[in-house]
Amino acid sequence: MAESGEASVGREMGEEQGKGNGNGNSTAAGWVEDLQRTVKESTDSAIRSARSLQQNSSTHIRSLQDFVPHAASQFATYENAFFDTVKGELMKAKEHPAASIGIAFTAGLLLMRGPRRFLFRQTLGRLQSEEAQFVKAENNVKGLNISVDVMKKESEKLLERAALAEKDMKLGH
Repeated sequence: MAESGEASVGREMGEEQGKGNGNGNSTAAGWVEDLQRTVKESTDSAIRSARSLQQNSSTHIRSLQDFVPHAASQFATYENAFFDTVKGELMKAKEHPAASIGIAFTAGLLLMRGPRRFLFRQTLGRLQSEEAQFVKAENNVKGLNISVDVMKKESEKLLERAALAEKDMKLGH
């Protein structure tokens, strides 16, 4: 149906071209044949592309289907190794309860925030150079001096306000 519509369009265009010269029918027929050949080639190309896509997708699906059992067996192997290791460590913990309690206590301390922070600060403090420790101490002193100055200014303002309030109270305002 589309070809007949295209052919009629081709005929019309050929007729328009043929009005000026006497061989309009041969030009129109050639144009229509070219159009039909182009449509057929495009259709064949689209069909080949669809078949290629189908073959490629089925190839990928087959490769995925081949990979899944291999991946499942690897997962099972690693899962067994993990649980065997855990089982072995639990047996060791059962055989040596004192060491297990010490390790559990140490792990518990490291998991808590306060002891972990204390440990890191003490360790990192010993690894720092004297210059770095001195700079850190100077920065802390500067920060404390700034906060002391702010507190002094706030206390002066409060004392001024208290004096004004006392004066207003005495005057009866």
